[in-house]
Amino acid sequence: MSQTNPNGANQTTSDPREQVMWDFYVKGLENGIENAYQAAISAGYEDSTAVKITVRSWFVERKDKLRRKGMLSKAEKNLDKVLSFEMVDNEGKVNTPVASLVTDVSKTIVKTLGKDEGYTERSEHTGKGGKDLIPDKESKELTDKALADILD
Repeated sequence: MSQTNPNGANQTTSDPREQVMWDFYVKGLENGIENAYQAAISAGYEDSTAVKITVRSWFVERKDKLRRKGMLSKAEKNLDKVLSFEMVDNEGKVNTPVASLVTDVSKTIVKTLGKDEGYTERSEHTGKGGKDLIPDKESKELTDKALADILD
């Protein structure tokens, strides 16, 4: 029986073939060929592993990241188009529906997928003057008592 993991990879140490396989896979994508099996074989994986390579967590994570990167790129291009979009039509009226739709969709993608690229949205986690939004136990008991007094 042959050893399927000759590099000693385990839960904490990745197999160097992962990066080699990924590089072959991405090079294939650049040439219009999506063939994870062949990329895995080229990286030195055995046939039985290569057949199932696309369900490995590291592969799924990298493929998802690649997909998100593509979506973010498209959203950024849409935002760029909107910035130079002619807002006034031939009659001198603002053409807001198309501009609004493209901007809303782009903002959604950028806000959800663009956090690692520097697109962030501020959100408050404190109340007025930096006080906690959720009252502590003592304040809650006082509020509950005041509410009970009002209802009596």
